[in-house]
Amino acid sequence: MTLIVTAYCACKICCGPHAAGITASGIPPVQGTTIAASRSIPFGTRLSVGGQVFTVQDRLAKRHDSRVDIYMRSHADAKAFGKRRLTVQKL
Repeated sequence: MTLIVTAYCACKICCGPHAAGITASGIPPVQGTTIAASRSIPFGTRLSVGGQVFTVQDRLAKRHDSRVDIYMRSHADAKAFGKRRLTVQKL
């Protein structure tokens, strides 16, 4: 399927005023591994996004359930990634 793919970091701009640097699954996010997805996709599910494999470890706001959000270490990297339409496949 083709979805909108965005990126985020653990800052208050990306995650809100109560950002604590921990994913919804309770573990720290890791660049190149962590992806946020809708609640309909269980934690631990592996997703191929544009050919790169990520693990669902975080959640999106319900209003963004039709996309995925890749974790980046810095806000600058997340902002540079922008918003893309990419092929996303459950593995």
